[in-house]
Amino acid sequence: MKPMLSRLSISRFWLAVPMLCVGVQTALAQGGPPMLTDDPGTPGNRAWEINAAYFEQHTGQEHTRSFPHVDFNYGLGEHIQLKYETGWVFADAPAGGVKSGLDDSLLGLKWRFLDQDRHGLDMSVYPQLQVENSTGSAERGIALPGPNLFLPIEVAREIGSVKLVGEVGYQYFRTQQNEWVVGLLGAVQASEALELMAEVRSFSEKFLNGGDLILNIGLRQRLNKRFKLLASVGTGLNHGPETTSFIAYLGIQLVLGEDHQDNASSAAHASRLFQR
Repeated sequence: MKPMLSRLSISRFWLAVPMLCVGVQTALAQGGPPMLTDDPGTPGNRAWEINAAYFEQHTGQEHTRSFPHVDFNYGLGEHIQLKYETGWVFADAPAGGVKSGLDDSLLGLKWRFLDQDRHGLDMSVYPQLQVENSTGSAERGIALPGPNLFLPIEVAREIGSVKLVGEVGYQYFRTQQNEWVVGLLGAVQASEALELMAEVRSFSEKFLNGGDLILNIGLRQRLNKRFKLLASVGTGLNHGPETTSFIAYLGIQLVLGEDHQDNASSAAHASRLFQR
């Protein structure tokens, strides 16, 4: 049985995230890799954001790694983002040894329908469909049986020197219990090239009540005009056989296209981090 965490305890962790961002003069809210929480940003018209990464996740029952983990994000106009994501997964077998194979494919379409300069905040919807590849990975326990559907909504707003991002969605699984997914992220621009981020992310069958609660910190370091270093590390705040004890992400982002928006996010984080 998963340990329960009260709503009050969860709210205290959520209030701590904005406090990590206070005291910095400028802020740039941006979700997506290397973080778990996505935001309403899109790459920009005909622009690409391509992420290649290593990521790792531990729970009380399993240890998984994905390398390379890739996601491709394309801006169709200024308000729409198309995304494809997959990876090569390594999973520790219960009887010992390691199983590996191609992960499921994750397809997404983000539509930002509100902009802060006109409406006071940015808001988007981002449906994502996870489907099995024809490699037998689901039958071998490496990937989740599909199809699975994630239906989130994202909100972002600048408040003085701090920018906050919120995401709320419902995850429909084919073979396991559906769950609520909620994230709150704060971001600050520490320098012209360095962005620092912190978030809390909740996965629970009941809304914000029990389940898997994760605290995650990360950074984006601009290396040059086309490349960024992405890194994050996190820990679970609940303890149980199915809850996260450790996560990490390390990758490179390639930006292509003259219309790329620097304050736009990449597509969602590694799919297995929220579609477990």
